[in-house]
Amino acid sequence: MTTSQPIDVAGVIRQLNESNDALEDQYVRARAAADQATRAEEAAEQAASIARQAKITHRAIQAEQDRHAPLPRQVMLALLTVALDGVACYFAAQALDASQDTTLVWTLLFLAALATGEVGLDLYRDHHKLAWRYLVAFLAGFVVLLGLLRFRYLATTQTGDPVAATVGATLFTAVTAVLVFFGYRALRAAETPQAWRARQRARTARRVAEAARESADRHAVHRDQLVNAYLGQVRRVALRTCADGQLPLLEAAAREHLLGKGP
Repeated sequence: MTTSQPIDVAGVIRQLNESNDALEDQYVRARAAADQATRAEEAAEQAASIARQAKITHRAIQAEQDRHAPLPRQVMLALLTVALDGVACYFAAQALDASQDTTLVWTLLFLAALATGEVGLDLYRDHHKLAWRYLVAFLAGFVVLLGLLRFRYLATTQTGDPVAATVGATLFTAVTAVLVFFGYRALRAAETPQAWRARQRARTARRVAEAARESADRHAVHRDQLVNAYLGQVRRVALRTCADGQLPLLEAAAREHLLGKGP
């Protein structure tokens, strides 16, 4: 009975590389691709770990709050409510009998006051209740003042009818008050800046992890192509030098060697 010789994978590879420069180049490229694939896989795993931690952090911050609407969207909604007040504020500014440019400046100042009031209501609601009440009173008085200015404008320059001017000014005032309330509620529903930053970090980390995983997969495919191509040459040599039972063992050892996991 014959005893099988130990598998000398290094000898087979050396013999193969010495037989042809192209095969030696293919071997070098396969080993380099294996190293690159290993580094890419490690980078992908690290990026995935960072993404998981960022997601957990975001969820932990959000769990403490009941405000989950995206901050940028809610800010845009609040700005929209201010912009819709533009016509009403313009009518109020015209009551000051100034030039066109000055009227526009007053309109912008009125809009800025309303926007600042909405932001202030949101900021003071939770931690400065007294300041919040004062701000509510100020905004209410400011909205009424705008209504009086609109009444003056409508009564003196448009309808000339006090009843019609009163109805028009009242409608504009009600619309202004409703829009301020909606803008405030939009900001109240928005996530906090801390939660928004955590969500942005989690989203960025997720995208980085996805890109790293795609890169690792591409490197793995390239590595497998080169390794399989070189193993085909190893198999060709092994068929002439190894017993049939040793061929699968030799291929497995050669693959481990090419992947940098064996001697």
